[in-house]
This record gives sequence, structure tokens and C-alpha cells, in this order.
Amino acid sequence: MRNTLRIALFGAALGAVSFASAASAATSATANASAEVLNTLTLSATSALNFGQIAANTGGSVTVNADSTVTSAGSLISTGTRAPAAFTVTGTPNANVVLTLPASATLTRSGGTETMSIGGFNSNPGGAFQLGGTGSANFSVGGTLTVASNQVAGVYNGTFAVSVEYQ
Repeated sequence: MRNTLRIALFGAALGAVSFASAASAATSATANASAEVLNTLTLSATSALNFGQIAANTGGSVTVNADSTVTSAGSLISTGTRAPAAFTVTGTPNANVVLTLPASATLTRSGGTETMSIGGFNSNPGGAFQLGGTGSANFSVGGTLTVASNQVAGVYNGTFAVSVEYQ
């Protein structure tokens, strides 16, 4: 009986040492967590993309670039006020945003069904840019208008959408 008691005490002591070893082998650490909530982006158009006045003749294209340069191709004549569209974006100061331009847009003659298409959209600054210290930035958008031979005379209007998002 004495041996049995000794063996039981030895087993209990061994079990206690085993628990102590397992407990001292465990460790833990803590980490900080943080988040920054950005201001909601707002975007507004401040002026329209204007291709000016066009004498179609046998057609061609008029390009009004975002940097305000203007070129034309084909036999058309392009004159008058031509300017890129202007936009203002506001959000969190010094944050980076990325601009997305449309692939195409359509202008339709007022009171008619005739159309012209805009493609080749470009921007200044292009792609991604940083908002200023006040949380705002301006950018311009240009494009290329395709004019058909003997395009029906009239005023053509349409819209196009651009978007910005935080990068």
C-alpha cells in the first residue's frame, strides 16, 4: 500500500510539473488597430465640352483635348469657342483619387434623330491625381467628335459621365 501511495504521489507531482510546463510555454501579444474614414467624394461639372461651330462639308473629326489644344481632320471647318469640360472634385485633403472616363458618348440633334459620336476621351491631369491641401482639385476632359459627310445642320447635345474614387 505504501508503494501504491508513493506511485500515486509521484504521478500527481509529475502531472503538476507537466501543467506548469505547458502553461509557461504559452505566450500572447496585443496589437493596435486603426482606421481612417475619408470624406465623401463629390464631383461637379463646372463647364461643358464644347466643339464649337462646324461646317461638315464631307466630314471628319474635331478633337478638343483636355489641355485646350484643338485639331481637326478631314474636310470640315471648325471654328468658334472650343473648350474641354471642367470638373471639380472634393474629398479628404491630400488623398489620391483615380479618374474613370467613358469609352464613348452620343450627341443628338435637337428636334431630330441625327447623331454624332464622341470618343477618344482624355483628361488633364490624366488617370490618378492627388487632392490638394483643401481637399479639392480641378480637372478637364476632352474628346474627339466624329462628323459625318453632309451632317444635318442644327444644335447637337448629349451627356457623358466621368467618375472618381479614392485610390
